[in-house]
Amino acid sequence: MDSNTMKKITKRRAKFFLSPVKNYIKSRDYNRRAKYSKWYKQLPIKNNYVFFETRDGKSMTDSPYAIFKYLLKEHQWKDLVHVWSISDKDYLKKLQKTYKDFHNVKFVLKNSDQYFKYLATCKYLFNNSTFTNIYTVKEGQVYTNTWHGTPLKHMGFDIEGSPTGTSNVLRNFLSAKFLLSPNKFTTEILKNGFKLKNLYNGSIIEEGYPRIDLTVNTDRLEIEGALKEEGIKLNNKKVILYAPTWKGDAVSQPRNDIEQIYGDINKLEEKFGETYKILVKVHPFLYKYAVEEPELAGKLIPDTFETNELLSVTDILITDYSSIFFDYLVTKKPILFYMWDYDDYNENRGMYIDTDNLPGPICTDINELMSSIDHIENVQMKYEKVYQSFVDTYCYHDYGHVTEKVVQHVFDLAKKRQDKHAIMPKSDKEKILIYPGGLQNNGITGSVLNLLDNIDYKKYDVTVLVNYSNKQYVKDNLLRINTNARIVFKSGRISQTMAEDYRNYVTKNRGLTADYLERMFPGDMYEREYKRIVGLSEFDYAIDFSGYAMFWPSVLLAGDAGKKMIILHSDMMSDMYRHVNGRNPHFINLRGVFSLYKYFDELISVSEATMEVNKEKLKDYIGDTKVSYLINSINTEKIRRLSNDDSEVYMKQNKPVLVNVKSNNELYDVPVPDKSEDYCNFVNMGRLSPEKGQDQLIEAFAEVHKRYDKTRLYIIGEGPARKTLEALIKEYDLEDAVYLVGHKSNPFYLMGQCSAFVLSSHYEGHPLVLLESLTLGLHTISTDITASRYVLEDGKYGKLVENSVAGLVSGMESVIQTNEEPTRFDVNRFNEEAMASFYRTLD
Repeated sequence: MDSNTMKKITKRRAKFFLSPVKNYIKSRDYNRRAKYSKWYKQLPIKNNYVFFETRDGKSMTDSPYAIFKYLLKEHQWKDLVHVWSISDKDYLKKLQKTYKDFHNVKFVLKNSDQYFKYLATCKYLFNNSTFTNIYTVKEGQVYTNTWHGTPLKHMGFDIEGSPTGTSNVLRNFLSAKFLLSPNKFTTEILKNGFKLKNLYNGSIIEEGYPRIDLTVNTDRLEIEGALKEEGIKLNNKKVILYAPTWKGDAVSQPRNDIEQIYGDINKLEEKFGETYKILVKVHPFLYKYAVEEPELAGKLIPDTFETNELLSVTDILITDYSSIFFDYLVTKKPILFYMWDYDDYNENRGMYIDTDNLPGPICTDINELMSSIDHIENVQMKYEKVYQSFVDTYCYHDYGHVTEKVVQHVFDLAKKRQDKHAIMPKSDKEKILIYPGGLQNNGITGSVLNLLDNIDYKKYDVTVLVNYSNKQYVKDNLLRINTNARIVFKSGRISQTMAEDYRNYVTKNRGLTADYLERMFPGDMYEREYKRIVGLSEFDYAIDFSGYAMFWPSVLLAGDAGKKMIILHSDMMSDMYRHVNGRNPHFINLRGVFSLYKYFDELISVSEATMEVNKEKLKDYIGDTKVSYLINSINTEKIRRLSNDDSEVYMKQNKPVLVNVKSNNELYDVPVPDKSEDYCNFVNMGRLSPEKGQDQLIEAFAEVHKRYDKTRLYIIGEGPARKTLEALIKEYDLEDAVYLVGHKSNPFYLMGQCSAFVLSSHYEGHPLVLLESLTLGLHTISTDITASRYVLEDGKYGKLVENSVAGLVSGMESVIQTNEEPTRFDVNRFNEEAMASFYRTLD
């Protein structure tokens, strides 16, 4: 072994041993996850410890606070130890001083070591929002998510656009044994807006919100004293509270309306200051801006002040789209809706309740608002019936005693009575969990999207497990997932101890190819990761639809699905040894995946022919695992609809051209085929990669173009072979005849305008693109490979040619010379057979 090789080996070994240590020291996230994993594994649950967190530790408020106050005062719960998560050090010290006489109340700084230790060991946990994505529900823990309001604004998957905003919320819900709901309306939104129906494995307690007990039971003098300590004096005046919600395109980017709020507060004070004390409670996202305004001193309610206790001394509530008004209904006092930006807000967010039906007047400018305050008694009389209707619909529980009932549920005191308010009926649908791959623009993504469009959702409940990503192509493809399926995200990195990191590195790079490697495999780590992502959820089927990386099959195998399957999309052994730009990109990953095959219940190839190839080549890996196949389905309606969608085309000099097509990092126009022309236009679609054979297709087309100058070739797709193909086009002087048009969100318009589709691949699993070509009624040519022979039924529906330049030349020339129409393909019959093959794998 030469010295250079030895140096490389030494360097790799050093990296292997030092990398986890380096990460542990330098990466705060890695350090936290490693410690949490260790405590999760090693420390027992403390059965008398209760953990509370509200608003990411920013305050000690809301329903968790109401529950805490109740437990603290009741002698029955004197042995409980209460731990509060607080994110601000100064606020933490203030609370410690306030509760210094309570030996059973503790405060921990959020994200500190103590925080994660308690998170891993407290038996009972309460949160009104979400725990960090490190948190993993532990056997024996009872997590109650209280949430924080009856929603007026759209929530969860009901918000239009990318569903990534639901990621940690849904993850927390699925981890919770109990979810609190204030009314039937909110219960339905939890079940449908967050798609908990059929999947959530806990109970929704529809008893009301404990926090509203604080409004009903709080002593006015006590709250006046607390406000005075914060520099806010009521001076025996009535109270008007202005509580606007936040606005903006994202939680992390709230719109700063402080100037507008300050101006409105001034006008209200000028007119009503003698009679009313004007207070403002801004949304937490805006508080950091508001607290910097000296003019709001004595009016701005501190962010940490308990809102429901504040409502107990409020005489008129002014709000906009905030759910605070639902809580205030219990007071029977007037509500005014100040929606000066209604049109803009509704367009960006959407609401569940028609604003014309709200229990108070809608004021669109400050003059209307002041007029309503001037005539507040008339307003109350006018909206009396609507107001009572809202109370009956949204605020009908036994407030003043709700907290006690919730505690009975959570601490298992309600088990002796049948309670109709613990709502989450079991579903008779079979539950499928699918990992679709990385949602790149490739055939796997196309196949899984088609499958999701064709599944019978009356019989199956489908969850798509996606790795959280900010990549645009992932966001685009997320929006293409059928809305009947729910999306669950893996957000954040896997949590692992340093020892598990080492063990995972070794087994990932070598696969479970020996007994000692199987023993070394960190199964506990993957079990935790599975729970971290899907919580308490249970599935009948788990399917790795990608099958190209070891991580995801390891996660799915760690779950408790009744049947676990993995898809084999091609001749997998050939893929393992495939060369791309001088390397084998899939070798290590697929060697690891192959070593997991024997742990699956079924290995599913994407055609009968591909199954036979994999069955033979992978026989040393398969063991006793069942081997079968399915047929990839297609979305006929979508293909045909998009083939008529020319929105990516514009006219230039009276000719259609494609917009913004890149070649050599430059933009230029590509002529779009016109069926009225006498050109013969060929199209190919697939990843620009060596196994797709686009290099020999270009060589073959060069021969054809010499003989038939009115020919063009369009290649749709992106990939590592682009530069090689561009060089080849230049070499054959085909810049005005061969076009690499890149990835197209809608490839079917361009395909539909062409004369023939050419598949030049050296091997495929089940070439979906051939089916798309047949659906569009194109002449279809393919290299004579096993999968294509199967799809085209030995040439019945297209022409099979030798896998060579000469073969492709003959195929293209046959299209140019023929006057016959392509053989009609029965798409509907095919799709029925395809879905039947999928359902057979579930049987």
